[in-house]
Amino acid sequence: MNRLMAMAAALLMVGAAAPQGGAKTDPVTGEQAEAKPKEAKPAEPAPAAAAEPKKEEAAAAPAPAEPQKIDPKSFDRALESYFLGYPKEAAGLLFAYTEGMPQTDENYAWAQFFLAKSLIDLGLKHSGGVYLARIARERSNPAVLPKAMEELRALTDIPHDEVMIDEQVFGALDLGFLPEEIAGYAHYQQGLVDLRVGNERWATTHFSKLTEGSAEASRAKYAMLVTRLKTSKKEAPKEMIDQFLELSEDEKLTQEARNDAMLAVARLRYEQRDYKGALEAYGLVKLPELDPGRATLYLEEAWVRYQLGEIHAAMGILTTLDAPSFRDEFLPDKYLLRAFIYRDLCHYLPAKRAAKELTRKYAESLDAIREREDLTKDARLRRAASAKGPAKRARKFLESLELEGEKLGKFAGAFGDRMFSYMTRLYDLARAEATRVYQERLRDATRAEADKLLRAAEQVRLMEYEVGLKLYERVKKGSKLVRDLEEEKLKDGQIAFRFKDEYWNDELRDYRFSLKSRCIEESAQ
Repeated sequence: MNRLMAMAAALLMVGAAAPQGGAKTDPVTGEQAEAKPKEAKPAEPAPAAAAEPKKEEAAAAPAPAEPQKIDPKSFDRALESYFLGYPKEAAGLLFAYTEGMPQTDENYAWAQFFLAKSLIDLGLKHSGGVYLARIARERSNPAVLPKAMEELRALTDIPHDEVMIDEQVFGALDLGFLPEEIAGYAHYQQGLVDLRVGNERWATTHFSKLTEGSAEASRAKYAMLVTRLKTSKKEAPKEMIDQFLELSEDEKLTQEARNDAMLAVARLRYEQRDYKGALEAYGLVKLPELDPGRATLYLEEAWVRYQLGEIHAAMGILTTLDAPSFRDEFLPDKYLLRAFIYRDLCHYLPAKRAAKELTRKYAESLDAIREREDLTKDARLRRAASAKGPAKRARKFLESLELEGEKLGKFAGAFGDRMFSYMTRLYDLARAEATRVYQERLRDATRAEADKLLRAAEQVRLMEYEVGLKLYERVKKGSKLVRDLEEEKLKDGQIAFRFKDEYWNDELRDYRFSLKSRCIEESAQ
């Protein structure tokens, strides 16, 4: 009897918990279907006052739809779409598959991989890198991992998330189960991470495992030489110059890396006062045909020619730097060198004008530095800081995210609401983090450029003072003009034209500036 009463009470409780006309959820599809009324006596409906706030809350913040159960055969349909050349359709199917299937599914890692490939083919390379990085971190399928690492290796050749790929994947990867080529690149990246934190011994351990003659081995040598050069407090030994010279001829390095190695040779020779050797090294820097070249390269060559006494050639290069291609370049030393040349030839008024040109051109930047304003808001300093080094890489990655974010809007219909919403959040978060990193690197770089400008401005003030003294010196009795520098005569096949403010890329290295000396010297008594 007691058992019957307990069963009756349980049935009454179930009836009270399930109101009449409620919805029932299908355990397979997750869809809601209208429930049929029961023949038993219905329970009392809930009070209207208690139900009304729930309706308002649901209308104000609709919950995202739960991922539905996926047919395992959809993976095969997605692969068929991908290999037939329809990555947009494949991406939608593969995203739904990764959302609806457990990570223990045998095709889950492959679905992530082909989803990444589809997104990369559509131009959404950062989101593709995100899925490849997940495969590398989860390591759920050993057969997929090497292929994912190869794709990540290819992404490092373009602007990419350095923290996610270089540090969190390659920089922290167990290397025992990777193919030799990918393991070599991982060793190289881990060595770079060690160099950045000052652990040269650990970096050497990683670099020693690279295959001799591989591209990574050459890049590791270059990174090690640059690090030692930055940390060295003494003059670079000749062996280091020879090593940079060897790397400048290494075909396994990119042309840009070989040019940087040759520039290192030229700068080290300049510091050792081997000006002819430095000039020879600058001439060996290879640029694309009809390329206007690097402004810093021309300026450094002008300083070398000035030290060699080739004043007309140095002034010709400074004329080159006035070309439209270089007018936005941050080159305060250009005005300083021009003032030096005018001073050496006793053209004192042009020397003062050249010196004042620096403070006039960079007046706003100098005022911002003196007033301790936010230097990242100064247009000249910001442009100079973001044109090289870590700030340049961060800027390029941020620009690529903005372009991909704009491109994402074209796939709103094909991806579906859930995937498009997810991708939008992914790019919003990536842009926010990339902006933070760029601003941090930009602050450091603008301070370095501001220091360069302040040093040049200080030298200009000294120059103005020295020139002012020269202007008021009396010409002593018996003095005569200093013998003018003899210009090298033109050879057969050479033609000279008077400069008419026209710049041609194939002539930029050949301009010469004719300037006679006005200096005087005392004659012997």
